[in-house]
Amino acid sequence: MKHEPESTLLELLRYNTWANQALLTICLGLTPEQVSTPIPGAYGTVHRTFGHLLYAEADYIGRITGQQPQPPFRWEDGPSLELLLAFAGQVGQAFLDVVEGVAPTQNVHEEEGDLTMDYHARLLFMQAIIHGIEHRINITTYLNTLGVALPELDGWGYLFAHRGRFDLKEGGG
Repeated sequence: MKHEPESTLLELLRYNTWANQALLTICLGLTPEQVSTPIPGAYGTVHRTFGHLLYAEADYIGRITGQQPQPPFRWEDGPSLELLLAFAGQVGQAFLDVVEGVAPTQNVHEEEGDLTMDYHARLLFMQAIIHGIEHRINITTYLNTLGVALPELDGWGYLFAHRGRFDLKEGGG
């Protein structure tokens, strides 16, 4: 029986969007000082890290399709976490649309200065997931130092948040 790896890729991207939105939702309850405090060893503040993460995901889509999702705000205005949360859903849906319409081996061509690169679109699918996990870990590590209660944002947390999608059956011991 042949398996469909694309369905797994779709699920990984659904997970990525779910985790981004879940963590952003928690961060909405932080104080302005907590959101704007630099995270040692990470990209920057909670706010800056989420902006970077979502901008990058939109950029990956643009590299594949030639059209980057546009947020309902200007980046230079420092959008609120609420606006970033809404954009996370927009970018997540755009990624699902791309994966459903683009072969993983579709060529991505880039030119920047003297550098020219050609590679498969699947590299950017992988990068979105890996990059998201990396920066969410930066944020959750910081939030743990603040004593913020966090849900599980890993695969197990995703399973329990989406029981029907995985046909989860639970029983007593």
